[in-house]
Amino acid sequence: MKIAKPALLSAMFAATLASTAVQAQEAPQKPAMPEAAAQAAQTMDVSDGQVAEFADAYVAVQSLSKQYGAQVQQVTDPEEKQSLQKQTQGQIQSAIKDSGLSLDEYKNIARAANANEELRERISVAVNDIVQPELNEESGS
Repeated sequence: MKIAKPALLSAMFAATLASTAVQAQEAPQKPAMPEAAAQAAQTMDVSDGQVAEFADAYVAVQSLSKQYGAQVQQVTDPEEKQSLQKQTQGQIQSAIKDSGLSLDEYKNIARAANANEELRERISVAVNDIVQPELNEESGS
């Protein structure tokens, strides 16, 4: 029986995809994606293997963001906060690389998914395949 969780996961995935790409960047994001880059993102050919690697990285990035985000919010000292943010950035970048993608590949796939509904759905299914067993374990199913 299908439940609403996959639909909810898909919505959460779509909503957070853009912020994940920004977190993965070392330099500030440019204001807008040029039209040529947007077109290239829509037609980018992403293999099933890359989708799986991206999904692994995405789940890890979300977990790290949640973990460190709570810690960063509790810190009041600006220097300590900046240090924790740099540590978070390093952990996120390592998680992406550990998934088998370079940072550029991750960012390009994220941009392509933002522009391409079919790719976004493929990634959503792959993310769901990773997260659903974890949700089942947590609920005791």
